[in-house]
Amino acid sequence: MKRELKSYLAGWLALYLAAVCLPFLLAGCASDSAAPWPVDGETTSVTLRMSVAGAVGTRTDGTEDEYATLENRINTLRVLVVTDGNKIAVNHKLTPEELAAQTVTIENVPVGKVTFCVLANEAALGKDYDTEEFELVDVPGRTSKKALLEDPDRTYFPKRFSEVNIDKGLPMSWIVRDYEVKSGSPTGTPGEPLEAQLVRCVAKLNISMNNDPATEINNTPAHLGTLSGDRLDLHGEQSLDVPGSTAYEAKSYPHAPTLLPHPLFFNDTATTEIYTLSLHDALPILCYIYPSYAWLPEMTDSPYTIGFATLAKGTYPQKAFIAEGALKSIARNTQVNIRATLSVDARLILKYEVVDWGKKEITVPPFN
Repeated sequence: MKRELKSYLAGWLALYLAAVCLPFLLAGCASDSAAPWPVDGETTSVTLRMSVAGAVGTRTDGTEDEYATLENRINTLRVLVVTDGNKIAVNHKLTPEELAAQTVTIENVPVGKVTFCVLANEAALGKDYDTEEFELVDVPGRTSKKALLEDPDRTYFPKRFSEVNIDKGLPMSWIVRDYEVKSGSPTGTPGEPLEAQLVRCVAKLNISMNNDPATEINNTPAHLGTLSGDRLDLHGEQSLDVPGSTAYEAKSYPHAPTLLPHPLFFNDTATTEIYTLSLHDALPILCYIYPSYAWLPEMTDSPYTIGFATLAKGTYPQKAFIAEGALKSIARNTQVNIRATLSVDARLILKYEVVDWGKKEITVPPFN
């Protein structure tokens, strides 16, 4: 009888401890999760108004800009509020109605110092923060953490224009750290929204190829140097915000873009077909990459190179488009325009400029 009573009491005690302690254990495991952390103390509501930096609207003739549908498109938008102790207090995915209104009122925001993180088109990075953790990692020299995405196989970027799924779009983000949320309103003025200007998390390479006036050139592969990174800080805090542990690799594209159906698009499927560069026709290669700081201090040669191969004229060796003494990095939400002239004697002449993403009129210095 005593043995049965001890067994009964032991079983009851185990159940009691599980019921009392399990919620605390689970909460401890969820400290960096997208699941909201219970907030102690006063909360308030905060209204955010969204916009996209460098957004291009319509042309003068009323038609949509060539890239605007993809590059400015917001399919999903998520707002996260992180407490001063690196706990996620709010994880709110906008409804279609909120998305259409471009404003959202976030409830239950803790009063005090918080960080607002906004992320658009998370699916473009293979993420769904409704069902998986929003991971926060330590940052040397500071108490607040950051969101880091690792992409060792380059699954999501780099991508050519035609490889980007329009229903996923391009990843965008916005962040403000250590924001003092006051009782009633974050700005102290009731009803005044907090402006959240999203920036694209990637950079754009716009490579135009043309031949000199002497001949037509049949073009096949294009080769980029070791500039494609394998990770991304989701929320850039500076114009250049590249993880120090980023690894870089080279990238080759199987052939030049076709003239059909649009001169700005690549075909998606690799082929050995020959495409002719007509006299003076510029055929852009459009590619999106993670922000890049591939030119390391110990390097003597630039990794920012491009080269081509043709059937008629052989190989055009890789040549730096960002040379020594010039810009040694490519920041998020910028556009690098590269103009490549392929000569009949297998010489490659390059000109480049870095412009704001939304710049429509591109002036390239004349070639000598």
